[in-house]
Amino acid sequence: MQEKRTRRQVVLTTLVLLAACRGAGQGPTTVNVELGEYSIKVDRDRVPAGRVRFVAKNVGQMEHELVVVRTDLPAHQLPYNEAEQVAEEETAGQLLGEIEPEDLPPGKSAEMSLELTRGHYVLLCNIPTHYKLGMYLDFNVD
Repeated sequence: MQEKRTRRQVVLTTLVLLAACRGAGQGPTTVNVELGEYSIKVDRDRVPAGRVRFVAKNVGQMEHELVVVRTDLPAHQLPYNEAEQVAEEETAGQLLGEIEPEDLPPGKSAEMSLELTRGHYVLLCNIPTHYKLGMYLDFNVD
């Protein structure tokens, strides 16, 4: 009886350790982003909390950028200024990062990694008029 209980404890302990280690060595979650004329497309709009790697490709004919903002506002309701750009200092949220180079030329790719916590985010292009023309996307972290 004691031997059975000890064996069961060893199996349970092993399972707990395996479950804990399974997520420990994982790299960032990668989100592939396509920037085009007045749209942002992603291969996933929901990721787990942690390190997130955004790989952006400009598939359009003009320069675009990728900005990540944490906010409670829906993507289409961010305040913008007279230059028809999102007022980054007034987003009712927090600007977390933008891809470098800021103005990504057509056909080029760039990436950035951010540590994201649970919540709502907006991905957007903040080149004048691009946000107003629809270059934004709601993005969620669980």
